[in-house]
Amino acid sequence: MNVSDKDFIVAIELGSSKISGIAGKKKDGTMQILAYAEEKTAGCVKRGVVYNIEKTFQSVNSVIAKLESVLKTKITRAYVGVGGQSVRSYKSFVRRNMLTQSYITNDAIDAIRQESYEIPFNDYTVLENYPQEFVVDSNVIADPVGVMGTNIEGEFLDVIAKSNLRANVETVFDNVGIAIAEELVSPLQLANCVLTDAEKRSGCALVDLGADTTTLVVYKNNIVRYLVTIPLGSNNINKDLSTLPIDETETEDVKLKYGDACQDLDAVDDSEPQTYTTSDGRQIEVTTIKNVIEARMGEIIANVSRQIVNSDYSDKLLAGLIITGGGSNMKNVVKAFGKSTKIDKIRIANKVNSQVVKTSNAGNMNLDSARSTTILSLLLAGTIPCGGETFNREPDMFDQQQKEEERLARQREAEAAAAAEEQAAVAFDKVKGDIRAAYEKVQTQIKELEEYGRDKKVRRRAQALALSILDETVGAKYEQAVKALEGKDKFKQSLKEGADLAEILQKSVKELGQKVNKANKENSAWGRLAGFITEIVNDEDNN
Repeated sequence: MNVSDKDFIVAIELGSSKISGIAGKKKDGTMQILAYAEEKTAGCVKRGVVYNIEKTFQSVNSVIAKLESVLKTKITRAYVGVGGQSVRSYKSFVRRNMLTQSYITNDAIDAIRQESYEIPFNDYTVLENYPQEFVVDSNVIADPVGVMGTNIEGEFLDVIAKSNLRANVETVFDNVGIAIAEELVSPLQLANCVLTDAEKRSGCALVDLGADTTTLVVYKNNIVRYLVTIPLGSNNINKDLSTLPIDETETEDVKLKYGDACQDLDAVDDSEPQTYTTSDGRQIEVTTIKNVIEARMGEIIANVSRQIVNSDYSDKLLAGLIITGGGSNMKNVVKAFGKSTKIDKIRIANKVNSQVVKTSNAGNMNLDSARSTTILSLLLAGTIPCGGETFNREPDMFDQQQKEEERLARQREAEAAAAAEEQAAVAFDKVKGDIRAAYEKVQTQIKELEEYGRDKKVRRRAQALALSILDETVGAKYEQAVKALEGKDKFKQSLKEGADLAEILQKSVKELGQKVNKANKENSAWGRLAGFITEIVNDEDNN
């Protein structure tokens, strides 16, 4: 096979325990793995979130370099999985009145869905959006297109995450110097590749037992119904073991050797050693080790069970529970989940549904391991070729120096852009403060006008304020501040707040203008005469 072909696909997984990269090529319905590389994260990615951009850059850069050395081809872009502790689902509702009885069109549904997608979440951004169901004039309908109605309400499931989740990932790949072909929501791509259509249709829950997090995705009728990330994973077991104390370098091996999610105390293996000897010679009872592992695993499973109940689909999962991820390899994990969730149909997904083979260049990657399902899912989602120029030599010192200079230049540009963005955010906050102050000023003027409207000076002050205040606050200065932040997801909430404040101020100014006109009319010569005549008429009527 000629691995120098450019039409291979590259995927990168930013995991809590390691950063891995994979390159593959689709041929005759089969994904051929051409290269695989990984680097330990050393704490730069915590709970699926990039915390240390520089260290993450170094790890990703190393992974890319390893892949390129095998492929003999420059990598220009990659598919990147995003996930982590802030990824979760949120239900939103959008209502629309069609004014008259009319047929509901695709355009109307698209507009409602787009409105749902753009609902601002404070410090969060929407990654994916799934329609759940629609209500047309009190009738629940899965597909309302073509239905006659006046009122329609759409229920949507927004998959959201902290705004900095994507921002940090994008900064890392900008520094590496390769484009992101697409940011894929890792748990959703994983579900697409390990669940069957029958399972998603009948109703099932996918549990991905990761290193720092555990993710739950619930399906029913082929629609994502619930997603939550629990900030607990197998690394928590390692931390517990280190308190026994077992050296951190040994905890992973101890967990793999003695891990049991649901011990059978009646079936004790007499041949098993009663104590474990640590690297420094201390002895710890194996029973103690097993109890620690089981307790933490039990906590993780209990949290999953509770979230399944919170999804409101616990009694609708006809296809049961599907477990994957590194933690699914633990002994008796199926038994433990069954005991906690009361779900009797449980299976472990240790491979993707698609046909995948690896070449001799793919290293020691295990295609039949649950640890590989996520990165294979990201690779299988790719469609755009990721290869660039081919080369027949290893990069020399000059290449590395040039690459580093380019990275530093990109980093300076990114820092300048971030500084400009921060400055724009501060400027917009000041504009919002000015609008709030203007509103208070208008309200004060309205009260003064109501009390001293006969005073010509008061009316003139009020009129001058009504004519000038909007230009000073929501005029060109406001529009310029909005333009500086438009299109940036993390400022959606702030922009929405600014728009709401501007609308409130405009209504208040309109009210002030109306009261000024009324006061001027009442206090003009004709107005005073009319008032005088009205008083006389009222007095005669009373008499």
